Amino acid sequence: MAKPTMGVIYRIGVLVVAIVAYLYFPIIQEFLENGIAYLWCRDFEGLRQLILSYGLWAPVCSIMLMTLQSLVPFVPGLAITITNAWIFGWQYGAVYSWIGALLGASLDFGIARWYGRPVVEKFIDSKCLKIMNIFLQKHGILSVFITRLTPIIPFKVVSYGVGLSTLSFCQFVIATAIGQAPAILLYSVIGQNLTHGIHVTIMITSLLIVIGAIVHYYRDDIEHKLFPDKE
Repeated sequence: MAKPTMGVIYRIGVLVVAIVAYLYFPIIQEFLENGIAYLWCRDFEGLRQLILSYGLWAPVCSIMLMTLQSLVPFVPGLAITITNAWIFGWQYGAVYSWIGALLGASLDFGIARWYGRPVVEKFIDSKCLKIMNIFLQKHGILSVFITRLTPIIPFKVVSYGVGLSTLSFCQFVIATAIGQAPAILLYSVIGQNLTHGIHVTIMITSLLIVIGAIVHYYRDDIEHKLFPDKE
């Protein structure tokens, strides 16, 4: 019988640590349960109160919530982006949301890369993964950049899909970091004053879709500039 490799042992160890931390540290359990509940209900006021309850650690709490939402099905990061801007102002709120979104995307990527399709399909429908795989094969790493620009495409599908592909983690992080910035920045400006309403949100979403279409049109030139060493 073959012995488990160090990689397998390490992956199992990470799972064990995560489970033990959840079961034996009430503060972590409470944070996760309350955070998921508020995210699931899109409860902006609940999220705001939860974040502010951590005082000086509020920015860290905000980033952790943004990272956490990447694991919760059907929950958009937009809820935390708006809440962050509401609490910290659009400048700091955008920074915290950007960091959290990047960490969350990296977490999804790591789950897919480490644990494979059987685990990913517990989170994402196989049809969505198939569509993403076709898009990746056609456009390569630039597909990540394009999909990050258009918030109508779930980040989770992109992150898990790329994790199952042969694209490198470094390329994924670069494309995600750049691609998600415009949407987070614009929605943070909205979030600072929630009275702007749905009309401005629709307008900005439409603008981002147009930008995504432009990037898609000039994809070859952009990919060459971002990744000049790629053949």
